[in-house]
Amino acid sequence: MSSMTPARALLLATSGIACLATAASALVGLIIEGPLTALILGISMGAGSAVGAFLVRRRATAAHARARTAVMAHGYAEGIAQYVLLIVCNYEAAVFPRSGPHGVTPDERAARRTDAYKIAAEEEVPHRVREAAADVLAALDDGDRSRSVAAQAALIIAVHEHARQPVPLPPGR
Repeated sequence: MSSMTPARALLLATSGIACLATAASALVGLIIEGPLTALILGISMGAGSAVGAFLVRRRATAAHARARTAVMAHGYAEGIAQYVLLIVCNYEAAVFPRSGPHGVTPDERAARRTDAYKIAAEEEVPHRVREAAADVLAALDDGDRSRSVAAQAALIIAVHEHARQPVPLPPGR
């Protein structure tokens, strides 16, 4: 048995409603006038229901696709914002190593710096997160620990605020 996707559920619901409307109109026609009226009402209601079901399904499927695209884009931006936070923290660990001043080689520090700047400059990074990351990177480049801690707190807040934002769904049509 196949899984129940939104498209399949909508197909089953609209098909069921069309069948019930067809049967109900045929029954009413049979009770009121007879078999010929039942046939005419059943065929006309069935055709109308089928067209209506098709139009409803097409519109709902298009709205679902637009909403899915918006949610996927928001999720990607949220994921890349989290990655910016991670890579900036990784660079911070290279600038202020806990194992002492010689715990990280200059080459490793330069590589982490390059990665942090590349990721923070990505186009998909939300604007507030990009600005906060730039503040942290500037503080780390200056070697100012207290300023980098404050800027990192602002970056964490920016990332979490972006994650809490509702997904902007496109207008229907």
